[in-house]
Amino acid sequence: MNPNFLLPANPIDLGVATLSRKSRNRMRLDRLARANAVQPVIYQGNLGAASAVADRQASRAIWYDCPWNQIVEGSIAGIVEFNEFINPNFVTPTTEAVYPPYKGFSSTGGTITKANPQLRYGVITLGSDGDDEGASVAQVGTPFQVSALEGQFWAEFRVKVNSIAVTLYDAFVGFAEGITLTATVPITATAGAMSDNNMFGFLRPGTSTAGDGSLLRTFYKANGVTAVTVADYAAQFVADTYIKLGLRFSPADKYLRFFVNNVELATKKLIPDATGTDFPADVTVGLVAATLNTAVNTSVFSVDWWRAAQMDVGVYPGA
Repeated sequence: MNPNFLLPANPIDLGVATLSRKSRNRMRLDRLARANAVQPVIYQGNLGAASAVADRQASRAIWYDCPWNQIVEGSIAGIVEFNEFINPNFVTPTTEAVYPPYKGFSSTGGTITKANPQLRYGVITLGSDGDDEGASVAQVGTPFQVSALEGQFWAEFRVKVNSIAVTLYDAFVGFAEGITLTATVPITATAGAMSDNNMFGFLRPGTSTAGDGSLLRTFYKANGVTAVTVADYAAQFVADTYIKLGLRFSPADKYLRFFVNNVELATKKLIPDATGTDFPADVTVGLVAATLNTAVNTSVFSVDWWRAAQMDVGVYPGA
């Protein structure tokens, strides 16, 4: 008989073959446990104080417990959306047009284009050259809902403005109900004012007040109700420099938190579970980016990427 008949074919397994049956079973169970474990720490950094980071990576302070891969694989119930616009298929439309999975609008002088075909990473630019003209893109569907009765939610945008001079253009990224994009939706012809729709997110107002060109406003609005400013933060935008704007909601404490470059902002919003409030908790929303000129100028609002995720109600990270 061949003395090697009972040895494994792979020499690497020689050590395993010499273990007792109990030890081998324990090893198999350990491997199964690791394979089936939820691993939400893909973006998790150290547990110390968050530092400002404007790079292309998702902000760890927002995403540290998001089970993104498990949602994609289907082992956790939820939804994710990510696009860095490497191959955007928008054609400059003068009325809203669908370019699955998104839709877009631009005024007569507006543009929705890839920033530079030679860029390794995708970027789309929204802009126009006339007063009260603009451009916008949005998800066709509205798969997310921020409510005390809904699941945990994460979102982030990496964007930049070409100028921080005042009285140039409004720029908005965030979430809105299933709106029809026009020259006055989601941003109106009144500088710094949003249309009467359900939405929330971040606004760079194009008003004439000194410093507003670099100001960041966190806000929310329910239709039929006056928009509510959560807080204004001075000197957040820098001309032609990317900034990451993020959101995070947990049904555990019911707060919607706002982030800039991986750092949580000071003011947060307690989310209700009732309809008829000033926060649009009773409607589903989708990703939106928009700009509208407040004067004759060539506006360039760049969106490097956006991402969002939400777990189904009753599901928690690590579940």
